[in-house]
Amino acid sequence: MIPGPATTVERPPGFELEIEQPKKGYRYNQDPFHLVQFIKNHSEKWRAQLTGDCLDIGCGVGILPLLLARSLPDTRFTGIEIQAELSRLASINVKRNHLTDRIKIINSDYRDSIRDSAASGRFQWVICNPPYYPMASGRTNLCPQKCIARHEQSSDLNSLTRTAAYFLSGKGLFITLFPAERLLELTTRLKAVKLEPKHLQFVHPKHSDRATMLLLAARKNGAPGIIIDKPLLI
Repeated sequence: MIPGPATTVERPPGFELEIEQPKKGYRYNQDPFHLVQFIKNHSEKWRAQLTGDCLDIGCGVGILPLLLARSLPDTRFTGIEIQAELSRLASINVKRNHLTDRIKIINSDYRDSIRDSAASGRFQWVICNPPYYPMASGRTNLCPQKCIARHEQSSDLNSLTRTAAYFLSGKGLFITLFPAERLLELTTRLKAVKLEPKHLQFVHPKHSDRATMLLLAARKNGAPGIIIDKPLLI
């Protein structure tokens, strides 16, 4: 038998989890932890959505559902991941952490899922830690796994927001983390598919007045008006 790619097993501080991920391919960073904390900070306000089914678009090794599952015991998660190796590791991680009854992993291109009319409006909330950079922007990573995860090679903001809106039920939430410099582009795309930005938090490196990332929640068919939280310093 030919051995699979080398991996490591991480134990995130503060979480009773073991997460296997590629040793040299795409590895999660601190971004999903910021997104999870953003969700927890608003858990009371978003209770109606957070107790419903959740879709993670581009779930990687399953980091977001794994981090959220035990703090949201009534929620069922579905993760879609286009890369077969990451999807395989996500399924292993779900089994390793005894969460097969709570988390389902699908190896698929999420853009194909909207052809299934039965999936329309199925989820109360959608989360995503998407590729941040257009293919023509910046230096493209030579590692194919990292390139797909970080650049809009198999995804783009337009298809992402359209798909999120398709999957969300009425008043459902789309929650994401994205580069601050693309705020206008992000909000424009969201409003075009009737996802109204409702909560925004900028992420700043310590000792910098310039935000590098943002955390944002948008409500399907929501009324205009946005709450801007105190900046997160990292």
